[in-house]
Amino acid sequence: MRPHRTVSTVALTVVLITLGPALAACSSGSPSPGSPGAARSGPSGPGAVDPDAVDPNSGVKPSESTASGRTVATYTAASAMSADQLQETVRRLKERAAAFGLTGTRIEQRGNVITADAPGDSGDRLRQLAATAELAFRAVKGDHAEGSAEIRQRFDALTCPVTGTPPLSRPEEPTPACDAKTGQKYLLGPVALDGEDVKSAKSAYEPNSGQWMVNLNFTERGAKTFGTVTAALAQETPPANQFAILLDDDLLSAPAVQQAITDGAAQIFGDLDRQRAEDLAALIGSGALPVRLTVSGVTRQP
Repeated sequence: MRPHRTVSTVALTVVLITLGPALAACSSGSPSPGSPGAARSGPSGPGAVDPDAVDPNSGVKPSESTASGRTVATYTAASAMSADQLQETVRRLKERAAAFGLTGTRIEQRGNVITADAPGDSGDRLRQLAATAELAFRAVKGDHAEGSAEIRQRFDALTCPVTGTPPLSRPEEPTPACDAKTGQKYLLGPVALDGEDVKSAKSAYEPNSGQWMVNLNFTERGAKTFGTVTAALAQETPPANQFAILLDDDLLSAPAVQQAITDGAAQIFGDLDRQRAEDLAALIGSGALPVRLTVSGVTRQP
């Protein structure tokens, strides 16, 4: 969501080579729009049509309107939802669909079932749309089990890389985590910051490095907490000076902190092309869904 990067006052580096449920597990390898920094070709010549221009009458891009049929995804909640939670879930799914560029997508609720109907062959994007997207920052407590017998048992039982979809951890309790790239297991402390502490998340392209990234800006409370936590971590010795960032309990990275970060901003970059950066920003920016959704079916319709 791997070699550890160093946190500086300019950016908090997160390497996103092995994204979990939010990006990788929810997608079966949908094609990216191009390598980082690749220019998107526009119309050329008289009468040329821009495939990304939205038709003002239909609200659909030409590239989508010419795709055959539509794709319908059905989502069910992993636990009971109240009427308010259902409405909020639908609202956030609509916000994500717009941010994903899924023009012409219809999201509807029927009882406890939510459906998303999108133009063309959109199955991978609709699966990704339903990611819970719980962002969490947790301090690394160590690389071995300690604490209660339950925590030690969970740490010892954790396989790396993680297989399947484990239940979400409790934010107020320590939890084991796995860096899928390096095979390193960590014991993480309680959640120090979460998605509610993020004011905005926007994708951006850095021409000097040729990388796509996601710029995070914290709320006033989040910036204060982030500065306090990073100041404390900077005084620790490895690995207790590392700050883990997770999305849906998938460890994105655990960079080392060398000094307090007080500007209220962080950056996520690494193995990102334009689409992945935009999608990650959309997931974080829309906020976590009130409940975890299960994709119970995806069908193509003529």
